[in-house]
Amino acid sequence: MDAPMVIDTLLGVLILIMGFVLKRIFHLFDALMKEDKLLHNRITEIATAAVSRQEVQGAIDRVISRIDKLEERLMNKP
Repeated sequence: MDAPMVIDTLLGVLILIMGFVLKRIFHLFDALMKEDKLLHNRITEIATAAVSRQEVQGAIDRVISRIDKLEERLMNKP
C-alpha cells in the first residue's frame, strides 16, 4: 500500500468514527430537549392548577364576612 491510500483509509475511518460520535451527541441532545419539554409541561400544569396565596386569602375573607353577617343576624333576632 502506498502512502496516499493509507492516509485516505485513516481519514475514512476517522470520519466514520466522528460521524458516529456526532450522531450519538445529537441523539442525546434530542432526548434532552424532549425531557425538557416534558418537564416544562409538568411545571406549567402544576403552576396553573395551584392556588395562589391571594386566592386563598380572598376565600377566607369571604367566609369570615359571611360568618360575621350570620352572627349579626342572629344577634339582631328577637
